[in-house]
Amino acid sequence: MAELRNAPRSPAKRRGTAIFGGREIGCTIRDLSALGARLNFAHPTFLPRQFRLVFDEGDQKVTVVWQRGVNAGVRFQQPIRALPSKKRTWPWSRG
Repeated sequence: MAELRNAPRSPAKRRGTAIFGGREIGCTIRDLSALGARLNFAHPTFLPRQFRLVFDEGDQKVTVVWQRGVNAGVRFQQPIRALPSKKRTWPWSRG
């Protein structure tokens, strides 16, 4: 199956807050790229087509691309800055 994303995604586990209609709903950001993210909510949540997402990369206006159960894929209105690469260090590795 061909990769359809325009930016590489990275697995993540970051806290976020979806803000819409006077509500703030916590979520976990599971995948993250410069152009969008996959969000996970504790309970199925009806999301509007657009809302604000606040997380450690800033405050972004996002558009829902897909939604299934407790998960949703969103596209950022403005790309976020380059994501820091996280080098995994294993206890038995050197350097």
